Amino acid sequence: MNPLRTLSIVLALLLGASNLFAAPPAPAQLDLPRYAPDRVLVKFKPGTAASEIAADHRNARATLLRELPEIGVQVMQVPTGTVEASIAAYRGNPNVLYAEPDYYRLLRIPREEPGPTLAGGADYFAEQWYLHNSGQNHMFVNQTILGASLEVTSGTPNADINAPEAWDLSIGKSGDLTAYDKPKVAVLDSGADCSIPDLLGKCLEQVNLVGAAPGSGLDTCAANAPACDNYGHGTFVAGEAVANTNNSEGVAGVGWNTGAGIFKVCYLELVTDGFFLYEVGLCPVSGSSTAILQASADQYANGNLVRSQYQVITMSYASDLIDPVSGEITQTDASSAECEAIAVARDRGVLVIAAAGNNGDTTRTYPAACTDAQGKSTVLSVAASNHEDDRASFSTYSRATDHWVSLAAPGQDIIGILPSANCGLPDASDSCVDWWSGTSMAAPLVAGAAALVWDDLYTRLPSGASRAAASCRYADMPCNHAVRLRLEQNAAKVGANAQNLLSWTANGRLDLAAALRNDISTTGGGGTPPVAAFSYSCMGLVCAFTAAGSGEGTLSYRWQWGDSSADGAGTAPGHTYAATGIYTVTQTITTANGSAAVSASLNLKAGKRTVSGSVSSATGGSGGGGGCSHPKGKC
Repeated sequence: MNPLRTLSIVLALLLGASNLFAAPPAPAQLDLPRYAPDRVLVKFKPGTAASEIAADHRNARATLLRELPEIGVQVMQVPTGTVEASIAAYRGNPNVLYAEPDYYRLLRIPREEPGPTLAGGADYFAEQWYLHNSGQNHMFVNQTILGASLEVTSGTPNADINAPEAWDLSIGKSGDLTAYDKPKVAVLDSGADCSIPDLLGKCLEQVNLVGAAPGSGLDTCAANAPACDNYGHGTFVAGEAVANTNNSEGVAGVGWNTGAGIFKVCYLELVTDGFFLYEVGLCPVSGSSTAILQASADQYANGNLVRSQYQVITMSYASDLIDPVSGEITQTDASSAECEAIAVARDRGVLVIAAAGNNGDTTRTYPAACTDAQGKSTVLSVAASNHEDDRASFSTYSRATDHWVSLAAPGQDIIGILPSANCGLPDASDSCVDWWSGTSMAAPLVAGAAALVWDDLYTRLPSGASRAAASCRYADMPCNHAVRLRLEQNAAKVGANAQNLLSWTANGRLDLAAALRNDISTTGGGGTPPVAAFSYSCMGLVCAFTAAGSGEGTLSYRWQWGDSSADGAGTAPGHTYAATGIYTVTQTITTANGSAAVSASLNLKAGKRTVSGSVSSATGGSGGGGGCSHPKGKC
């Protein structure tokens, strides 16, 4: 769900260059369709006679386009403008379980951006604060009434997913990206430019499920690139998950040795406010449902396996709709077909991930909020955090009474890659970079992380155990459930500024390093309690501290110095005292399973007298004695 670009051609012709960055119009002024004008999805009760089904189709003036046999749904063509009448006709038959429009999911409501930048072969890893945040400067899109511009800002150290620390633990198994035991990510989006350097060799297949010329025919693809990306959203999303990493060019993908299947389920379309034209991405649920079912199953040709099922599916679109009369942003009901397809994928062993939406409230959006027949979540829903570890203001979130949003991941001012054409470049010559915001940017970070965790899980399985997602089991549960638990249990519950991340998500912010480091907690009592511990070394009144605590998930440290100074944080803080004296230093460690504290008494004297030692809440303390390093013993 990225910022949408205003078409400058119309603006330039009508208002002149000075108005190229005028503020976007109110949503009520835009003519956004709610669903396909000529398609209906219908499901009959099992055992309904074929003759009765045929009669219903005739009564609804419907022609079969395709079937989704795994969920018993038929996608029907109806005369343009008769969707509601056709649905009413179907619902008059008690043997119809449901009939629904082919709802459109949107990639984002229109909004402007300053435009993409040539990558030029540069390495943009330092811009990826969301992978490693040291408080470094990075770019962001500043939106004002005069337009958008790129400016410099910085965030809070450690407000990130700990990617480099995770890669020190695992980058996944190298080799054939299509192997059945190699975790793969299916990216359901607007396609992808697989020829750019960042994605070269990473696209496992390109599948178009919206047709050769969908909608107005603006979004067409050549035969040799059936899932091309004329919009850019899918390329951006795929790059976050699987872009070539450690190649000193472009951006780094979280999944490192992970490949992606590109499923084009969204297409570029134009909408208008009656004066200007705007680009949007429309994603019919008939296409997404088909892609979910295809990606979650092995694919054969002439009896030969050509591609095993994907372990992870990621979807960065949601049911954000704009009422053309009131302008109110609302959500459709859950598409029964879409949620049923997701339930099938879950039961086949796939981990399904989706963006939570950009409405800034707690209203459920779909497919992120899909549940099964028992009301159990079938989707790992992802909200967006910012570089301070706060909730991005636009992000949909959840509350304690309805915690349907599972995780947060960085999603504001995210640098990513775009197709060559977005910078006016020939195919495969280079890629573009740009800074986008949305829960669309958060979901693929979790997808790339899930692939690495899944790869690590495979290394823990005993020899001979099935690695096929559909039959894989770990810790007496399906492997997709185990991967989800590792991501959720090891998420950061406390933010980089000591925020309570559980106040707007069920499990906190993604911490990839912790998810790779720690196995599933099966204690049933909240896991292993934390241990607070640290060592210290002081010369005179200048002290250095090193945290040595332990616990599951992200470890958050608070330091109280025993004087009037503000509390400290981090794993290796320093502190200088103002005067000779005895100071009690207390470290409090907080993890997913609670908090623990330990203190040390420091007897400090100005000069070169040294004091060192270590303490632990598990074993007590040691040291604390003083020494003298002055050459004449004058300490």
